Amino acid sequence: MKKYFLLLLTCIGTFAGEKIFAQQDPQFSQYMFNPLNMNPGYAGSRGVMNGALVYRNQWTGFDGAPTTEVLAVNAPSRKGKVGLGLEVMNDHLGPKNSTGAYLDYAYRLPCGKGKLAFGLGAGVVSYHVDWNKVTYKDAGDGFDNLNVTKLTKPDFKFGIYFNNKNFYISASTTHINREVYSMQDTLKVTMSQHSYLAFGRAFQLSDNFLFSPSIMIRSANGIRQGTADLNLNFKLKNILWFGVSVRTEKSLVAMFQYNINDKFKIGYSYDMTMSKLRTYQSGTHEIVLGFDLNLFQSQVMSPRFF
Repeated sequence: MKKYFLLLLTCIGTFAGEKIFAQQDPQFSQYMFNPLNMNPGYAGSRGVMNGALVYRNQWTGFDGAPTTEVLAVNAPSRKGKVGLGLEVMNDHLGPKNSTGAYLDYAYRLPCGKGKLAFGLGAGVVSYHVDWNKVTYKDAGDGFDNLNVTKLTKPDFKFGIYFNNKNFYISASTTHINREVYSMQDTLKVTMSQHSYLAFGRAFQLSDNFLFSPSIMIRSANGIRQGTADLNLNFKLKNILWFGVSVRTEKSLVAMFQYNINDKFKIGYSYDMTMSKLRTYQSGTHEIVLGFDLNLFQSQVMSPRFF
């Protein structure tokens, strides 16, 4: 019974908007290999068609635990000034299923030895909540008369992204329109603006060894309700990435990425929580299949780390 009760609290926290803090956006451990999800300004930044297919299974063993699937693809224009992106996402948590689709546009300007981009993402998010799947402690709870709720609303995000071959900095905000989802007269949900600040640097220590630290700061409803990640990644012989992340949410993450060839790569990460939730679940698994396709045969900086 404790599992169902904890899950219900998590779901209500997700729907409660400003009154209870919850990370409404899906959280990814390997975000540094697929930044498009949080920042539309990333579109076209690698100079080739770049994409990722992501599957995340959070809190394994927890009944109704979150699962997320994402397909994100982006590419530059032939002249490289414009980047275009497409994202499709499905996020499932207990009785809630949300599906989103976005088109991203980025305009890139030369800036020193790199490029500075301003990006806008526009799309729709559809919520489907089956209240019949919720186990209620109080049979007379008012939510049990909602049955199934289906809502679709527009959604927008904005981001600024700078990168050169060995450094990047990213700042973005999602749900800038703060859309309100009204579920009959019983519950109203306001999408919280989520802000992200990330930066990373690659240090070529030798011909076969690269060190790449990065930091991610994410917040919702103001900086006082935020988390941060410190990531330490290493790359061997341009083939194998491995690293560890420390998260202020009392989590540790181990990650690996293998470059199958110069076009395809596969990554895996495992999250271990140090909070009380560790009693009810056995960690989080995330798999990323990425690709780089130089369709226009454009000139790409080499070596290219970001």
